[in-house]
Amino acid sequence: MNALFLLLTGAAVFVLGYRFYAKLLALSVFRLDANYSTSADAQADEPESVTHNRHLVFGYHFALVAGATTLTGAGISVVWGWVPAFLWVVVGTVVAAGVYGLGTLWLARREPASGMAELVANLMGSRARSLVLILATALILTMNAVFAWLTAEMLKAYPSAVLPFWTQMLLALGLGFFLHRAGARLARATLITVVLALIAVWLLGHVPVAFSGALNIDLRGHSLLSLDATPAWVVLLFVSSYYVTRAPHWKLAQPRGYLMAWQAGLLLLIVTAAIIIMQPTIVAPNFNTLPTGPRALPWIFVTLTSGAIAGFYLLFAQGITARHMVRVTDARYLGYGAAVAEGALALSVILVCTAGFSSPDKWAQFYSSWQGVQSLPRVLRLYIDGSAGLAGALGIDKDLARTFAAVVVTGLIAVTLDAGIRVQKQLLTELVKLYGVSRLKNEKTVLLFTVTLAAALALYDGHGRGGLALWPLFGSWNQILALTGLLLIALALRRRRQPAFAVWVPALFLLLVTTWALGSQLALWWHSGDWLLLCGGIILLGLEGWLVWEAWRAFRRPPAAVLGA
Repeated sequence: MNALFLLLTGAAVFVLGYRFYAKLLALSVFRLDANYSTSADAQADEPESVTHNRHLVFGYHFALVAGATTLTGAGISVVWGWVPAFLWVVVGTVVAAGVYGLGTLWLARREPASGMAELVANLMGSRARSLVLILATALILTMNAVFAWLTAEMLKAYPSAVLPFWTQMLLALGLGFFLHRAGARLARATLITVVLALIAVWLLGHVPVAFSGALNIDLRGHSLLSLDATPAWVVLLFVSSYYVTRAPHWKLAQPRGYLMAWQAGLLLLIVTAAIIIMQPTIVAPNFNTLPTGPRALPWIFVTLTSGAIAGFYLLFAQGITARHMVRVTDARYLGYGAAVAEGALALSVILVCTAGFSSPDKWAQFYSSWQGVQSLPRVLRLYIDGSAGLAGALGIDKDLARTFAAVVVTGLIAVTLDAGIRVQKQLLTELVKLYGVSRLKNEKTVLLFTVTLAAALALYDGHGRGGLALWPLFGSWNQILALTGLLLIALALRRRRQPAFAVWVPALFLLLVTTWALGSQLALWWHSGDWLLLCGGIILLGLEGWLVWEAWRAFRRPPAAVLGA
């Protein structure tokens, strides 16, 4: 199979999906009204609710969702062959992720709510409020811990990317200043900043920075502390996230995400050009059955979440992106458009991981076992090195291309980490208000507690990998939250007596495959004696059933009775 054929097929489906299906959703399902004012307009005095150029918001939103889970999920899913991975990314993006992306932004704007707790209470009832808050907070906490470790691993693996990575923050500060204070035009400021970012990769990539050795503290032969490069980077990243989150969005977080989105687009363009020129052959099998490990069905649906549909998008849309929308009609461009862009990135990962090997034997060696592809840094390195190899075919220096790809991948993960800390702080603030914890009412205290909690989870094992203890639950966990988001969207549509078939279909599909996957996981964890994961899985299964029951109760009420139930 020629990789170019898959590239063109996927691109055609994405374009048609955005052109026709997204338009149908916008006009017939969500009925986007250009005259409806967004909450960013209504709350213009709030620092987190300042409207911005929609292209700036799009870039930031794309960087938020196109992080580690998109890259690793697509890279891992190829273990079952290129056909299931390709179909789920392409079809899932158009009929599920796009609907979810558009719907979450519409929901955040059309349902008057101060936060996730009030939103859930208005649509599902007060009993579901605590369930969703706890589910979402624990999910984001785990994700933040793992993303900090993963970013640290990338900085450790690619020392040449360290200085360019941190330079991006300085450039983002300058971009934010010129856009917000100096009133610079977005196009001109973008061109200058992106060129400077590329120059930084070219110049500073020749100056690798790496921690060497380890700090060991022993007492009578017992290790009290062992600190190597990874936990050192984890600490620095959480300190950075603290200050990024404290600053207004316009100053650093948003321009940084926008800058990384442009560079991700450039990397995607390089990979696309290389595939068009080289037309490499797909060496991966159409379908692949592992000798030991899970089957493609239903596991691909909880492995390849981002790039198709992922639950935490609801939190980012409600807590970040929707607060900067100028018009509610931008939900199609921002929500569905970013889902398509993320799908294109996931498709590039699939093509690199199936056509980037010299032979089928080399591919089979890398994807020989399920355990082997569970190493997230290993999968990311495959994409980075594979992209560099394709860039080399265009005459680009491979070392330079490798550094650039590493900066892009690491930067995208870091942007999602910073957004995750911001959302985790919002969720903890809502929990504090809900349960009346007086000691955490100060905003700065809540942020400090948020960062400390995520850092403690990441560092409790002494190596920065603490979040991985719960990571096997993440796929199902993420999809349960996605199911919750779809149910909220469907209930909001029903209350307005608008058609919700396009939302109910992916919701019921997610309910089926997530329950199926979680049930099979519970059986595996029972036989292997993984009691922590078994208990966590049982809790998730119970939460899923409870949330579905609350949604069913809300659905049976008259539409006017849902609010405040």
